Amino acid sequence: MNKKILFLLFLLLIVGCEKKVENMGTVMLKTFDNVNLVADYYKGNDKGVVLLHMLGRNKESWSNFPKELNQKGYSVIVLDLRGHGKSGLNYKEFTERDFNNMILDAKAGKEYLGLSKVAVIGASIGANTALKVADEFTTGILLSPGLNFRGIDITNTKSNKPILIVASEDDLYSLNSSKEILNNLEKGELKIYKNKGHGTNMLDKETKELIFKWLDEKL
Repeated sequence: MNKKILFLLFLLLIVGCEKKVENMGTVMLKTFDNVNLVADYYKGNDKGVVLLHMLGRNKESWSNFPKELNQKGYSVIVLDLRGHGKSGLNYKEFTERDFNNMILDAKAGKEYLGLSKVAVIGASIGANTALKVADEFTTGILLSPGLNFRGIDITNTKSNKPILIVASEDDLYSLNSSKEILNNLEKGELKIYKNKGHGTNMLDKETKELIFKWLDEKL
């Protein structure tokens, strides 16, 4: 095989790889209450995941996790929640009502995906938001929820959907909250780790594998 043919094959390989990564793009969403949201969308199969970040963070705080979910085949939408990142409003000026309205962001993400099987994964205040809307999704995963974050009170929130809670022993408020939250969930499971911190800080290889397994079984 001569050098010219090898070069052409190399170019075809590069083009093929480029097509595989072109499934990601930034999109604009509008919520039911007319808040403009910015999100990253990863096109995958007919099963979707909506990601809700922590307070004061943005969609980039999920790091490579959205891409890894997409590589597993899932369609993924990663939101800048209202008041965060490039989305409308300013969370530093929020009332408790404003924080509770973040459920509309999660719903907008699900609507954008347009799929019947969608999981919602939230971290910290995003976890509380995720539980508030869990019954509208196929399953939910809560990373370090708290009984009450900025007025998003999930002390008595119930759900009949499969819900995975993940907490760390060194994050005492979330750990104790998670144990109470579990009592209100018909199909809830709690995984407790040691020294993994809070929210998306827990997303090491071990935690990701737990999430992938859960999605594979429940979504």
